[in-house]
Amino acid sequence: MKAYYYPFLLAVILIIPFNRAASQNEVPSKPQDRLLAAVSWYQNSAEMTALYYQGFNIAHQRLGKAVKDNKKRKPLAVVVDIDETMLDNSPYESVLINQGDDRNGWKNWTDNAAAFPLPGALEFAMYAKSKKVEIFYITNRDDEERKPTLRNLQSFGFPYADESHLLTRGDTAYSNGNTSSKEGRRTKVVSTHKIILLIGDNLNDFATVFEDRNVNNGKEAVALNREQFGKTFIILPNPMYGAWEKPVYDYRNGLSETEKAGLMRSKLK
Repeated sequence: MKAYYYPFLLAVILIIPFNRAASQNEVPSKPQDRLLAAVSWYQNSAEMTALYYQGFNIAHQRLGKAVKDNKKRKPLAVVVDIDETMLDNSPYESVLINQGDDRNGWKNWTDNAAAFPLPGALEFAMYAKSKKVEIFYITNRDDEERKPTLRNLQSFGFPYADESHLLTRGDTAYSNGNTSSKEGRRTKVVSTHKIILLIGDNLNDFATVFEDRNVNNGKEAVALNREQFGKTFIILPNPMYGAWEKPVYDYRNGLSETEKAGLMRSKLK
């Protein structure tokens, strides 16, 4: 074949798959495309650091006031999430960007107990201890991740990082079997303590009213409970993942990255 045919053939080869994707209104996507900007912001922006300090500064003030105003004998408690609340797992998200999805990746990451504290998290936890306010770590990590999770928290000196203050997914006491919901575990804490603050990166960390996002992606529930934010609920930033994705994906499981990207794109305003 003569050399001058090659540019023409190359153009045809490139155009055909492009037109096919365009005709289907889909652009091939990978996990990297979804995560890159979010993880980069989370790891590099000063704004992210400022938001964590802001959240824990408010928590510090609210805890101090709650201790001062407490008239009951019931012990006081703060309930915190772990991932993207007390510990930074964004390096695991970096692995997904660089290597793609890995079913065993998350377990390997938690087994290493290598997550660092987030800005202001450890300082706040130590302040709570100084005020004799117990911290309960309610996480949706699996039961088999308990030991490395405790090891990770203890390695940085987080107070109350022990078996009695860590409630993982399998602790279904007081619940109806929905191990993703944290309500049963919060109720367990309430049976012995008065919860004065709840801190997390996901609305589900606060109350069951936020678990159903069928109405306006959950924004109506937020509006109805607006007075609790900065008072009892301290929300922290996490653009990388969370329950906010479910309504965006129409609560469908098993979607390809291309389908997820298409749904995200279709719901832009």
